[in-house]
Amino acid sequence: MLQRKIYKRLLAWKDAPEAKALILLGARQTGKTYLVREFARQNYPSFIEVNFLEDKKAAAFLAGAESAIELVSRLSLVVGHEIEQGTLVFLDEVQVAKQIITLSKFLLDDGRFDLILSGSLLGTVLEGVASFPVGYAQIERMYPLDFEEFAWAMQVPFDILEQVRGHYAARTPLEESLHERFIKLYRQYIVVGGMPEAVQRFIDRRYDFGAARTVDREIIEQYRFDIAKYLPRRKLQIRAIFDNIPAQLAKENKRFIMKTIHEGATYERLEDDFVWLINAGVALPTYLVQEPRAPLLRTKVTQKFKLFSSDCGLLLAQNPAAVAMGILSGECDMNFGATYENAVAQELAAMGAGLYYYHNNRRGEVDFLFETSAGTVIPLEVKSGKDYKLHVALNNLLGSSGFDIPYAYVLSEHNLSVGEQAGKPVYYLPLYMTMCLAADCVDSLESLHAE
Repeated sequence: MLQRKIYKRLLAWKDAPEAKALILLGARQTGKTYLVREFARQNYPSFIEVNFLEDKKAAAFLAGAESAIELVSRLSLVVGHEIEQGTLVFLDEVQVAKQIITLSKFLLDDGRFDLILSGSLLGTVLEGVASFPVGYAQIERMYPLDFEEFAWAMQVPFDILEQVRGHYAARTPLEESLHERFIKLYRQYIVVGGMPEAVQRFIDRRYDFGAARTVDREIIEQYRFDIAKYLPRRKLQIRAIFDNIPAQLAKENKRFIMKTIHEGATYERLEDDFVWLINAGVALPTYLVQEPRAPLLRTKVTQKFKLFSSDCGLLLAQNPAAVAMGILSGECDMNFGATYENAVAQELAAMGAGLYYYHNNRRGEVDFLFETSAGTVIPLEVKSGKDYKLHVALNNLLGSSGFDIPYAYVLSEHNLSVGEQAGKPVYYLPLYMTMCLAADCVDSLESLHAE
């Protein structure tokens, strides 16, 4: 089993004094079903799973219940035996019968079992639930493996990862040979991505990048199939947006331009299509903010955003193989900025940090901004080339007294070093230290659920 950080959050949910249903969201193939099965095996004496996509009659039958007693009675008939005390009930693909979400509080009222609801496209239907069980549900979102989880899968010792965190905390560089090993590992992560099946195939086939790429391309086709199946009337527009993500990110200005979908397209006309991709967990929007001040949400511009892929491996699978080859070879003369930004975006998202960027015609553009627990805003730049210490927009922000920005980060393939701009520190971090930023992010899931 691939080790996942979200497992700790499932344990915390199970041990919480107040019983709630767990609603597990996430894109297809992020490992939700496998995780729940393994979680049940290790923590419950009995386990019941009903997949509504495979058994639509069961979905309709359960949805017809009008009370807790009747719903539990019907569920026991569906599974063919009595539901024992202490059972974990897992209702999967509940987007097929979203009324089950409303009825979930009836199941909790029974008190005999814990309840998890999930589905590959569940996030796309939650807003349409007529009576969401407020107070009865805890929502968690599952992402592809982040870099640290990938490192676990690649058998990197825990004490070595702690050594990286120690250097981050002390702001000191790693020994150069260890740094080079981590950069090589990070390049592998970017190419393989974090989809569990792709990672497992990569390892099982003795680090075969072609095998991982095949899995990633299959997942992309599954996403395109889902679009056609669940949204037949809008499939052409949504597919056009999805297929356009690599080309949009390849531009110098990575902001998504609506007219590339079709002439006359506007955000207002395409909003529902973008929202579907985002809620399905397929795409990650990074929104423009007009001011680098907390709270960033205050000046967020909903209509202007960069649209990243949910997984860097999927993004590379939509690009020619030469791009992956260049990354693995460390070809500094090629521009991999968008790919590296995508990897950073998905790691920040997995931490629970909001995704924002800043652009001003006079000051320039900074790739990411995030808020700290101290209420400050920290700018972050991602660099893929040799000129990683060239960052005019970052300098402009640090030099602007009105924003009160205390320091900044620059992520690149170079070892850790410390610089200064306008009397403020600039920390040059290697890309693999993105995992350490959770300690800074105010909304970090790792901070919220720390032991």
